[in-house]
Amino acid sequence: MSRPSRTSHLSAVRPGVALSLLALLLLAGCASQVQRTTETLPRGDGPPRIVLMPIDLELSVLSAGGVEEPRAEWTAAAHEHVRAAFAAEARARGMELFEHDPARGDATEQRTVSDLVKLHRAVGQAILLHKYLPGQQLPSKEADFDWSLGPEVATIARLQQADYALFFFMRDSYASSGRVALIVVAAVMGVGVPGGAQVGFASLVDLNSGDVVWFNRFARGTGDLRTADGAREMVRVLLDEAPR
Repeated sequence: MSRPSRTSHLSAVRPGVALSLLALLLLAGCASQVQRTTETLPRGDGPPRIVLMPIDLELSVLSAGGVEEPRAEWTAAAHEHVRAAFAAEARARGMELFEHDPARGDATEQRTVSDLVKLHRAVGQAILLHKYLPGQQLPSKEADFDWSLGPEVATIARLQQADYALFFFMRDSYASSGRVALIVVAAVMGVGVPGGAQVGFASLVDLNSGDVVWFNRFARGTGDLRTADGAREMVRVLLDEAPR
C-alpha cells in the first residue's frame, strides 16, 4: 500500500469552527499570525519555567471520499517527533521548557489538568474564529487580546512548579492514493478538491492569572509530522515570535 501524501483535518472540530479553519487555510498561505499581550516574559533569578502540556495531536489519512481516518501509528510517531522538536527549539531559544509530568497529583488534580487541555482546545478554536476571521470579532474583545483559561490553571503551577504553560493543538491529514487520483481527475475537469493539511495552534498561558499571553495559529497544506525534520520545521515556525 502506498504511503498517503500531503495534498483538511476539519472533521474533528465543531462544524462552525471547521468552517473557520477552512477559511484560514484558504486565506493564509502558510503559516502564522501572532496574538500576544507581551513580547518578553518577566525574569527573576533566571528564565521563567514553562511546562509543555500534554500534546493534543492526531494524524489521519484522507480517503477518496473525503473521510478522515485516524492513524494511531502515525500519531504516536508524530507525538515523539513534536515533543523532541519542542525540546530542541527551547534549547536553541534559551527557554526553560520541560514536559508535564502526568504522575503528579491525585486523581482529582489529574482530571483537572486533563480538562484544562480540552478547555484550551475550545478556547483556541474560539480565538481562531473571533480574532482571525473578518466579521467574526467580538465587540468586547475586538481591540484587545483578552482570553483566559481561568483560575484552575493554578493546579498546573502547583503540581509542575511552573510559571507558564505551553499548550499545543494540531490536526494533520494526508491524502490517500485514491484521494490523490480524485484530485488529479477533478483538476483536469477544472474542479478543486482539497487534500490534507496541517491545522493547529499553540498558546502560552500565565499560570498566575490564567491569561493567554501569546497565541499563534498554524494552517498549511504542506509539511509532514511523520518525520523528525517535518516536526522540527513546524515547531520552529510556530514559536518564531514567542516571547522569551
